[in-house]
Amino acid sequence: MTRAVLTGLAELGGFFELTQPAGTDAVPWSVLLADDPLAARIAAVRGALAAGSGLSVDTVDPKVAVSALQVGLVSRLWSVALAGAVLHRWVPDLSSANLLASPGHGGPVPLALADPTRGYAVTGTEAGAGPGADPDATTTAAEIIARVVVRGSLRDLDDACARVGRTPQRALLSNASSSLVGAARVLATRRPPAGPQAWALARLLLQDPDLRPGGRALGRAGLPTGVGGGMERPEEAFLRGGCCLFDRLPGHGLCPDCVRAEHRPELVTPGH
Repeated sequence: MTRAVLTGLAELGGFFELTQPAGTDAVPWSVLLADDPLAARIAAVRGALAAGSGLSVDTVDPKVAVSALQVGLVSRLWSVALAGAVLHRWVPDLSSANLLASPGHGGPVPLALADPTRGYAVTGTEAGAGPGADPDATTTAAEIIARVVVRGSLRDLDDACARVGRTPQRALLSNASSSLVGAARVLATRRPPAGPQAWALARLLLQDPDLRPGGRALGRAGLPTGVGGGMERPEEAFLRGGCCLFDRLPGHGLCPDCVRAEHRPELVTPGH
């Protein structure tokens, strides 16, 4: 099962892929999120944002760098968890104790597992059916991911970003919810037959008490044109409970799903 899951994730590529950490600079999640290493990584992301925007480093709000760093990491957690559960009925152990990553920004190991054989079977009542096709499997998968990611590695990541980067938890939580929707959207695009299952699992996770304040799905009717993140059906949209802060960079308006977008649609950058 483990080999099939890792191969399947690698075939999806991008944020779904787990890197082989042997012989690399990968460190445990706890080391990555310690004060000094995390501060250094935030500084590196801040420098990269400044270079990409043609700004001096001191003009880039450090909180924007923290937001960008957190979005990148949490997007990988969601991608691996959703794809594993939906495509393989197996959630790799994404707990803080089993996660590894390069300490530096843009390092060779974006995300890896110390022990790739560790994980959780997604059980249900219909053999061979994934979450979404089997409601019991959807519930089981959501419970596993909520326990291991939402109240585990994601909470540790957000707490560290708030502590070291002095970034509001509201912004970090809304990043997490928006990234979950994004992971479901990408998985459904790359594996269309699994789309309904991916969305069913994402919807259930969005209702988790610890994630719910981060954003919500609602009807698109009544929203200004260009406002609302895309979801499974064209008549629905996702809106965050906070702001990612990227609009503090030149040329970046509000994201379509931003908490401020509904009331300031003229500030939205299309396709952002």
